[in-house]
Amino acid sequence: MFEMFRTVLWLSILGGSVTLLLLALKPLTIKHFSAKWQYCIWFIATLSMILPFWKVLPRDKIQSVTPSVKQTQAMPAQPQASIEVSDDIYQELPEITKSIPAEYREITINYGRSVRIYDLIAYIWFAGMCLFLIVAFGNYCWFLWKKRRNSITLSGNSAFEEAKRELGVKHRIKVRISNCTDSPMLVGTFFPVIYVPKNGMEYNAEKMVFLHELTHLRHGDLIYKWLTLFVNAIHWFNPLSYLLIANVAQACEVFCDISVVRNMDEENKLLYMETILELAKIGGKKNV
Repeated sequence: MFEMFRTVLWLSILGGSVTLLLLALKPLTIKHFSAKWQYCIWFIATLSMILPFWKVLPRDKIQSVTPSVKQTQAMPAQPQASIEVSDDIYQELPEITKSIPAEYREITINYGRSVRIYDLIAYIWFAGMCLFLIVAFGNYCWFLWKKRRNSITLSGNSAFEEAKRELGVKHRIKVRISNCTDSPMLVGTFFPVIYVPKNGMEYNAEKMVFLHELTHLRHGDLIYKWLTLFVNAIHWFNPLSYLLIANVAQACEVFCDISVVRNMDEENKLLYMETILELAKIGGKKNV
């Protein structure tokens, strides 16, 4: 467990450093690099917190430290000297143990049992990660149950079908009208569903909303955000992981907006931006 936790610590330091660097350079990168570049670079930062790349690097054999078989056979056998331990040595043991590295020190839990301090910290980290995931999945299941209970299926929506044709989306996606949704949202990684508010919108505005949500689906943003959730769970103790997730969410939204309006004329671009801003005022848009 301690070895796993030590790997996580190194990944946390590496990923946190990458996050700080990207945040420091963000004012410049936003001006000089595209939204897709921002999207990809934050994805790389996410991977840096879960992929211990140094474990797959080739390691050179150090012959100076490890003698070869021939060298070992050629070495003359050394006579073994008997060592007698006196009572004075036992009296010095408490002072000797002070030089033991912290990860190898032990604390007594109860009579007959002891555990290393770093192992105890590793167990605390693992328990925190499990608790984080349980709460996250619990809230997600409760959210889905609540949305489905307070919604009905919407079929034959012409704006939705036109948006699918324009983007070339072939997936089977359901649209549901929800009583507890202020703004449209896309949920479900394997069985995607778009929830729209009960109060209807104009045809053109509704089409813009569906273009936005379907673009998120094409980009795989739901999978991307689940990945960041697991990163956050693993590094729940690192405040920089929360900053990473916030910037990933922002990069996903910006890249989605740019992708939607790329081939639009000025009139439709204006309509799209007005629709998104209006929805943001109502309550914000979430993708789960």
